[in-house]
Amino acid sequence: MPEFLREIFGRYAPVAIPMIRIGGMLLAAIIILKVIDSTLKRLRLLIPADSTGSTRVEQRSETLRHIIRSVSKVVLGVIFLLTISSELGFDIAPILASAGIVGLAIGFGAQSLVKDVISGFFILFEDQFGVGDVIRVGEHAGTVEQMSLRATVLRNLEGQVHVIPNGSIQTVTVLTKEWARAVVDVTVAYKENLDDVFLSLDRVSERLYKEWPDRVLERPAILGVEDLSLDGIKIRLIVKTPPLKQWDVMREWRKRIKEEFDRCGIEVPQRAVLPR
Repeated sequence: MPEFLREIFGRYAPVAIPMIRIGGMLLAAIIILKVIDSTLKRLRLLIPADSTGSTRVEQRSETLRHIIRSVSKVVLGVIFLLTISSELGFDIAPILASAGIVGLAIGFGAQSLVKDVISGFFILFEDQFGVGDVIRVGEHAGTVEQMSLRATVLRNLEGQVHVIPNGSIQTVTVLTKEWARAVVDVTVAYKENLDDVFLSLDRVSERLYKEWPDRVLERPAILGVEDLSLDGIKIRLIVKTPPLKQWDVMREWRKRIKEEFDRCGIEVPQRAVLPR
């Protein structure tokens, strides 16, 4: 092939042949990039969907697509530049040697960064949590405001912002994954009749279930006596709610229980003494 091109271009062959090779490599790089981009557009099919709906899946696939496309561009760009330099007659051996030494030094210094990026990629791909979720990581808890491959940004109820490197996330507790549960503990005096207390709690729970169908997903359950202490008899109630709505339900539930107990004359003690 080079001999054929030399015959065609004659004395211009030393310039024309490298230009043709460079053009061919540029065309190949563009085609590879197009193929990668076309493949990544179908990335949504590889990401498992769940009950959170298609919007979140679209966000995840779009984020991952941009990340992989950007990395592909950088890799292809570096290879293309090195190839052009070689075709134009530059000696790239010193460049490669220098790049190897620099890369080795950067690699040692950026181990934590690489760990953060890899962890962030799998957090996004596996949808462990996303923007808008309420999570707890170690001592920090809050709403996920921003996510990147390197770090996760949380804001707690006091407005404080915590920036947590993804590589340091060993265990994460997601408080708003698909559904949540409201847990309410009610303490009554030892003198109260528990049958009457359970009837009162059942009436309140039934009204809450009927009047808040968008926040109470199932009929509330009275689990029974949870503890006997100096404060009195503790009774536990639970109900399933949509994500982020459990706190609203608990506040309203406690309010209604207080009003019902006042109507029925059921005492909620400040401090009780165990009977002998």
